Amino acid sequence: MRGAPVRPEEARSLGETALSFAWVTPLVFVMAHIGLGFIAVQERNAEAARVHYDALGQHNILLWFTYVSMDRIRGLLARTIGWREVALKHFEDAIAHCEAAGFRSELAWSCYDCAETLLDSGRPDARATVLLERTLTIARELGMRPLMERVLARREFLSA
Repeated sequence: MRGAPVRPEEARSLGETALSFAWVTPLVFVMAHIGLGFIAVQERNAEAARVHYDALGQHNILLWFTYVSMDRIRGLLARTIGWREVALKHFEDAIAHCEAAGFRSELAWSCYDCAETLLDSGRPDARATVLLERTLTIARELGMRPLMERVLARREFLSA
C-alpha cells in the first residue's frame, strides 16, 4: 500500500511463520524467501542473503503474475553476499528475460541494479552509464518516480 510504513519486523515474522509449516507449498516457500531476501538486502545482511539465495536456487517458479525476475532477486542477494560477478550474471539474465517478455518496469529495475553493481567498485563504468540512461528512459515513460529519483541522484553523484 502506497504510503504505508515499512515494518520489516512484521514482514520477517510473517515470512518465518510461513516457512515454519511442514505443509508449505512451493509458491509460499518461494514468496517467503523472496520477502525475507529483500529484507536481508535492505539490512545488508550477507549471512541471511546467503540463506535465501541458496533456498531460491532450489526453485524456479515462474513469477509471471508478479512480473518479478527471479534473476534480479538472486542478483540482489548475490551482491549483498559480496559475489559481484555472480550478481552481474544474474542481472544480465534478468535484463535479457525482461526484454524478451516485455516486462518494462522489471527491466528498468534490473538495469538499475546492474548499473549499481558495476559502480560498486567506485570506478567510472561506461556500461553503467548506459544502463542508468536506459533505466531513466523507461522510468520516465512508466512514471516510476522513486526510480527516476534514484537514477538522477546517482547521476548527480557521478558527475560530481
